[in-house]
Formats: sequence, structure tokens, C-alpha cells
Amino acid sequence: MKKVFISFSSKNQQLAEKFLEFLQLGMGLRRRDVFCTAFPEKLQTGENFIETIRQQMQECDTVISLITAEYLQSPFCLVEMGAAWALCKQYFPLLTVKYEELDRTPLKGIQMRKLDEQEDLSVVYDELHRCKVLEDHSTAEFYRRTVEFVSYVKKWIAGDYVLHPDEEGYYETVIESVRELSQKQYRCYGIKGHLDNPPDGEQANSDWLFYWGNTFPDLVPGDRVRFKTSKSKVNVFQDLGRARNIYPDDLRKV
Repeated sequence: MKKVFISFSSKNQQLAEKFLEFLQLGMGLRRRDVFCTAFPEKLQTGENFIETIRQQMQECDTVISLITAEYLQSPFCLVEMGAAWALCKQYFPLLTVKYEELDRTPLKGIQMRKLDEQEDLSVVYDELHRCKVLEDHSTAEFYRRTVEFVSYVKKWIAGDYVLHPDEEGYYETVIESVRELSQKQYRCYGIKGHLDNPPDGEQANSDWLFYWGNTFPDLVPGDRVRFKTSKSKVNVFQDLGRARNIYPDDLRKV
């Protein structure tokens, strides 16, 4: 069986892991035939990981890219994409962002498939068979797994996913909305995703950054931020339901 290289942003680790599960259980791709850094055993302790990735890219027949907002902002990911073209690999860009977000990228004009569309994933499944990446068909299992995976991706795109802190305790996410407050000295911003193990320990429908205006910079939808927090509180609002106020200890634009 031919080898497959999965290109993704390290900021989308959860999405990549779910996609790898779908490839194996839904499409029948064997783990040993996939190179993806989301598999911890693919990079050996002490080795030069950049050189390993370069070698694997050369040896693989097919490259699949998970095109997210984070992917488009990553120079490393864009280099992988360019290498796939330069090496004439069979290339499958799978999209989670809107088509217009590709207007100023090398991807404009390239045939895309949507990662959250069952019909598009069915086309990819057939194409992978035609180019001998996949050998066996299991149509019933593929369609069952596709329904589950598409449901997950739609929630992921909508922001219904968990934010995990990095080794320094910082979360990274995107600002989705601005909430106008009667007390103009405060700032309140809706974020994409939900905190893993929030300080308040409660469930909420949405998470919001809340702080005194002069403490941290003003933000707009689309801004990517890193923040650390040790305090949060869930309140109930008529329009939002249960919403979590996150009080950042530190916050910066990325």
C-alpha cells in the first residue's frame, strides 16, 4: 500500500487525531502506512524532527492537508504544502475555512474538498481507491464513520471543542464576538471553544474573556489570542444562558 503524509497545524492536534481515527476505522488505512506527527511514535526521541519530516515527505506518495485558519497562518505548514507540489505528490487539501479565505493564498484555484461534507469525503474515498492508496472497500462502515466524523468537524468549526493549556498554562483561541456592556470600562469577548477544567469547575454554553479595558488590548473578531487564567465564573443570562466569564491573568495577541 502507498504511504500517506498528513500535514496539519500543531494547534489543531485534536482535529488531526480525530481525522486519523476516521482514516483508519472509516477508510481502512493502516497506521503503519501513515506518517503524521500526531502519532507520538513517528518521531524518535533525540532525532532531528525537521529532517525526519522532510524525508517522510519525499518517501510518501500522497499528501493530505487539513486546511484550517491555523494552517494558513503557519509558515511550516505552507512549506509542507509547497513541498507536496514541488515533489509532484498526489495532493488532497481538505478545507475547514470558507473559500474566500483562500483568495490571497497559493490554494486559490485549486480544487478543494470540505472536511465537514459527507459528499466531499465520499469523493475523496473514491479518489484514494483510484490512486491505490486504499485497497479494500467497506462501504457500510465508511458511511457510518463519516456521519460521526462530519458531526464532530461541524462542532469543531462552530467552536464547540475543548481548549487545553500548553506547558506554560496558556490557552490559545480566536475571538468570535464582542459583547457590548453598559459599563464601558469593561471588555467582554466571546471565544472559540471551551476551557478544559475551568477554575469554576462548572458547565457553560459559551466562554467569554472579561477584563478591565486598560488591562489588556482591545480585540475584534478574528483576533488570535493567548491567555492564562486562574479565575472564572459561570453566570446565567437571558440571551446567552449559562455563560462563563474568564478573568485573564495575562493576555496577548498572537
